Amino acid sequence: MKPDVKKILAKLSKNKIELGAIDDLRDEYKRIASKAVPLKRIIEKAANDLEEVCNGLDKVQSNTKKLEGMAKELGADYLVKEAQNLFQSSGNLSSTWGKSAIKISSEAKNI
Repeated sequence: MKPDVKKILAKLSKNKIELGAIDDLRDEYKRIASKAVPLKRIIEKAANDLEEVCNGLDKVQSNTKKLEGMAKELGADYLVKEAQNLFQSSGNLSSTWGKSAIKISSEAKNI
């Protein structure tokens, strides 16, 4: 019994892989993957910028503590309260953003 040539050809055409498909996929992969390097630099810069912000907030917090001491000496209770609020706010932001900067910087190394 002869195999049906049409059935064999139909089956072969369904399973046929275009020879250039792997090259097309490789090119697409390279194009997409190449975006990671510039994005990594952007992410690392953002982490560094956040660290700088945290350092600035730490300075504000330090100066606020000094101002609070001077305000207490002068008996300026309203300035003491303002200094305490600013001290706490800058500390909270510095802590939160500092933790984020560390996480971002750490994750950027994995890219």
